[in-house]
Amino acid sequence: MSDLYNHNVKTLYEAMDQSTRRIGIVQTNLANAKTIGFKSIHPDSVMFSSVLDEAFRDEEQGVLMKTGQKLDLALSKAGAYFLVEGKDGKPAKTRDGQFHLNEDGKIVDFQDRELVILDKQIDKPEYELLAKGGDIMIDQNGHINVNGSFIGRIAVEYEATTPGDRVFVVQGQLETSNVDLSSNITKIMQIKRHIDTVQSVLSMELGVDKALIETYGRNV
Repeated sequence: MSDLYNHNVKTLYEAMDQSTRRIGIVQTNLANAKTIGFKSIHPDSVMFSSVLDEAFRDEEQGVLMKTGQKLDLALSKAGAYFLVEGKDGKPAKTRDGQFHLNEDGKIVDFQDRELVILDKQIDKPEYELLAKGGDIMIDQNGHINVNGSFIGRIAVEYEATTPGDRVFVVQGQLETSNVDLSSNITKIMQIKRHIDTVQSVLSMELGVDKALIETYGRNV
């Protein structure tokens, strides 16, 4: 069989594989449409990276939703992150501000990763009250006050783009996912049509292959 034929078939299979992975990304977006802080992934980024963690994400801010819960936190701008204790003691970034107190009285996320707190005032009796249900107030600068006394500051990673550019912590609110349902549904339909087209062309190519083999044998 000619090199051109083999190249065409290989290209069609690669296109099928890419489209399948693109559908997988859209499905991930749709599955996380209600996940707090989730950032939509660009389906076409699979063409540049086969690893989902390296795929391009839409970092635009999601809508803030009021909850009234003292340890539900959000950030006021895109590109900012809460820091939590990650693997090997290295801080990890997250936009999911659903925090709570664990059994040890530490502020943790749903994965039980401790929120990084700077300037801890562990010698203050108010710090112990944190674990005992003291009144927690967190201001826009991330300062944690228990019963009116400062006990620490929430670590936030943010790179200012202009002088004076700042990001604020918002207590009692959560950032919703920025997944656009309608655009993702439209995208999955477009990809499905592309797969149908590729399958049709591939069937034609394989049909020609079968006909040639039946007519001339396997040495064509």
